[in-house]
Amino acid sequence: MSDIQSIKIISTEVVDTPKSHVVYVIQISTPIRAWTVSRRFSDFIALNAELKSTVGKDPPGHLPAKSWSLIKGVGDEKLIHERRIVLEQYLSLILTSKDSSWRDAYGFKDFLSVPSHSNLSNHGPSSSSSTSTTTMTTTKYTSQSWLIEHSSLQTLLRSARSALLKRDALAGMGDSVGSRSSSIEAKKILKDLSSRIDILENALGGLALGEGEKKRREEMIDQLRVEKNSLGKMAEVGVRTNLTSSGFSRASASEASNHGSGFSNSSNTTAGGSMNSIPGGFPSNNGGVGVGRVFGAKSPQPPQETAETRPLDDRGLMQLQATKMEDQDDQLKELSRVLQRQKQMGEEIHQEIGEQNEILDEIESGVDKTGRKLGKAKRQLNRLG
Repeated sequence: MSDIQSIKIISTEVVDTPKSHVVYVIQISTPIRAWTVSRRFSDFIALNAELKSTVGKDPPGHLPAKSWSLIKGVGDEKLIHERRIVLEQYLSLILTSKDSSWRDAYGFKDFLSVPSHSNLSNHGPSSSSSTSTTTMTTTKYTSQSWLIEHSSLQTLLRSARSALLKRDALAGMGDSVGSRSSSIEAKKILKDLSSRIDILENALGGLALGEGEKKRREEMIDQLRVEKNSLGKMAEVGVRTNLTSSGFSRASASEASNHGSGFSNSSNTTAGGSMNSIPGGFPSNNGGVGVGRVFGAKSPQPPQETAETRPLDDRGLMQLQATKMEDQDDQLKELSRVLQRQKQMGEEIHQEIGEQNEILDEIESGVDKTGRKLGKAKRQLNRLG
């Protein structure tokens, strides 16, 4: 409920079926969603009674008295308007009250058709027990709410990445159940992201934006998709396993090859010490890790394979590394182009602001000149009077 920013009665309607009566169209607004519900006055009375029964005390607002007849009420616009103001104030007082007991009650949420989950962007409105109608605007965004939704999607991406890292960490600790749970959590987040990114992209066409701003937001959507696809590949690859736990250890194969050729680590010494002390030398076998392909700098932990690198030989690994570096270069080039466009937009905005300031200065000068003329005319009128 904390997501609701305002509750307003935007209009009233006269409905002829089943009997002639007035319904009040209520608009509920959140940072990223807005929807409307239509309620009769009798629905307000039922809500008030339910809140009083559930919470054990009267709500902060009061309903208008039901003292005028149906025939007079339907045709009397003045009375309808007065009742509309009181009913809107009644809902607003519940929303803004320091005591959240009334707005947290199920009856109030059901009256407003609030989604059953706090994340209003993922779920539609809950069903209402009354006979009134409900309309949900699932893709209605303003320029500001669009950015808020984009920020929430970035948060979800970070959550998915954290879940995948947690999956790998738990797998390394031998916690297969926890690792599987984290993997499922990440995949659920990514599945939800896919549909929400599509909705956000479709909503972009309905916003009144300048050409530059629209292009910038399209790039923001593309960036979300790139990161989502990257995390999707991580989720599909599976848990990274330790090199020593794989069915075929490259280290062992390398040892066998070395022994077969009469080569051993003990012979790799120089006057200054072991080959291990020379940059690029072979790693020591004293720590329990076999001689083999070493990934990156020397680490106290054994090297690790992934499902992507495991079937590759040395030549294939080098090719994979070259491909990854080319992909990174392409991404950096694209980022550079984006920054160049943003720089150009910033310069254009700066120039536009300068021109607007000059126009404002001219207007201010004109206003001062007109003010002096009016003052002079007023003094002349005073002398004549």
